[in-house]
Amino acid sequence: MLFRKTILFLFAAAVSLSAGCTTRYQDMLRERDERIRELSGDVARLRSENDELQRGGTAQPASGKREESPTELNEVQNAVGDDASVSYRRGRISIGVDDSVTFDSGSIQLKDSSHRVLGNVAQVLTSKYAGKRFYVEGHTDSDPIQKTKDRYRSNRHLSSERADAVAAYLIKQGVPEASIVVVGYGQYDPRDPKAKAKNRRVEIVVGDKM
Repeated sequence: MLFRKTILFLFAAAVSLSAGCTTRYQDMLRERDERIRELSGDVARLRSENDELQRGGTAQPASGKREESPTELNEVQNAVGDDASVSYRRGRISIGVDDSVTFDSGSIQLKDSSHRVLGNVAQVLTSKYAGKRFYVEGHTDSDPIQKTKDRYRSNRHLSSERADAVAAYLIKQGVPEASIVVVGYGQYDPRDPKAKAKNRRVEIVVGDKM
């Protein structure tokens, strides 16, 4: 009888261990796939920047950055509206939309309030910057995820999913899918390290010609 109980115990332990290994293996595969997607976005962006350097940096000053044009900034700002903030970041036009407009806390579902501004953004991209590559970048603050930590492994994961949701909406509005690169920065590219709310955003950055 003791021998039989021992066998049953060992069998149950083996089954439990096997299930745990399977779950961990699946988690590793998901982490790998997410990391591949993040790296693909980074590689595409770096390749675009390298292509620009190889072409000799047309319309670029000696610093390697594009000359800032107040006129262009004002034109884009007027076109997208007050719910977005247009600026030059790293020498490129960047259209930032705070998460107060786009998402509820911990969510990747676009709010209705985002549709108008993202529709305006899509119109600008397709009319003013047709033929260029667009980087849809997700950003968060540095606070650990609480409410939805069972769905998102990290702030980077959440930011990537949010960027992908914005990209999907832009594509529905006519922005060519092949022109979009999705990037998740998480908390690692803050707009203002001292102001969390300003860091929770999605930015649409205009790149070079495809």
